[in-house]
Amino acid sequence: MSELFRITPAKHRSFHTCMKQYWFRYLSGRPRPERDEDEPPLVIGKGIHRAMHVLTQSQNEDVARQQLDIYLRMPKHSSAAPGTDAYDDAMALFERGVAAHRSLEAEESWAERETLAPWPSRGIEVSARVDRVDRQSADHYVVIDWKTGSYEDEDQTDLQLDIGHVAARRTLRLGREVRVTAIGWNLRKDDQRVRELVRDDAQATMEMMAANAERMQRTTDFPATPSSACRFCEWQPQCPESNVTWDDESS
Repeated sequence: MSELFRITPAKHRSFHTCMKQYWFRYLSGRPRPERDEDEPPLVIGKGIHRAMHVLTQSQNEDVARQQLDIYLRMPKHSSAAPGTDAYDDAMALFERGVAAHRSLEAEESWAERETLAPWPSRGIEVSARVDRVDRQSADHYVVIDWKTGSYEDEDQTDLQLDIGHVAARRTLRLGREVRVTAIGWNLRKDDQRVRELVRDDAQATMEMMAANAERMQRTTDFPATPSSACRFCEWQPQCPESNVTWDDESS
């Protein structure tokens, strides 16, 4: 059997945001540039997700809070060490996560369900992951994707929730009668983006990912899409188009 084309939310986002970035990341064969892992937003985001993972697994707030503190005190995370504004920000976000956790009534909870959903007849496998799954009743589950950023792309959040729904159905073998509430829970903004999903929606998600995979594989031209987001792209130093200004375009 031929190798299946793997598609992930990040791969999908890269292709539709900037094809040149997609080419760099997935087709060029170039080593991915190293990124400063001590940037406060990255440290905070990873720390919160780790702490919420521990909280879901242990159901113990003190244990999870201690794990976050240990993570932030690691030398490589000095930008968010105790005494910094980033440390205070991370701890405040965690307390919002604790409040969210307390508000959830679940018979059972699982942290970070991750799986591959292969579809050999369409030549793809979808890499699916979700931060938390709760069983609220035999026919109702809740999928949660934690967010910590001040900006959120609603389309991307919806895609992550839909793929998280696929992950929950596949790993927990949920029956057709089970409905799933998928929530993108932004702890910084105390905001929830909610999608109510059923078995047919999971099928539709797989259909959409298969169609996108087919387009990715037949594409041969990968133009850049310069924008203000270029400054956050790790490939920016290797991409001449990222430095094009309006004056350059109009001359």
